[in-house]
Amino acid sequence: MKIRNDHERMVAAPPERIAALIADFGRVWPAQIAPAPQRRGHRLYNAGVMVWEEVDRPGAARAFRVVRPAGLHGEHWFELEPAEGATVVRHTIEGCAVGKYEVIWRERIEPLHDLILEALLENVAAAAAAGP
Repeated sequence: MKIRNDHERMVAAPPERIAALIADFGRVWPAQIAPAPQRRGHRLYNAGVMVWEEVDRPGAARAFRVVRPAGLHGEHWFELEPAEGATVVRHTIEGCAVGKYEVIWRERIEPLHDLILEALLENVAAAAAAGP
């Protein structure tokens, strides 16, 4: 099953400010919903049922590849697009779910991901408004 999931928010701050905020998940992650991903070695993060590897992706401010579990394949990334007096912050997931992970993605992971991403974007906007 193919996966595509997008979230977008206009934030009244320059891209450099937003990049610094998303570089620090501990600052903007909605821990009241789920724990922030924890670094587990060079560029690896434990994110609950998943392990992410931070990767370089052209045009992305921050990007990850899902390396575990074996039934989920894909990448997710943040893009920052300058707008007049603001930045469009976009988060995209592209990949596929295989076998039992088709149902797990639809019923558990995607709904939780949507809650986390909307809260994360809200936290980014609030932190950006608060200033450095």
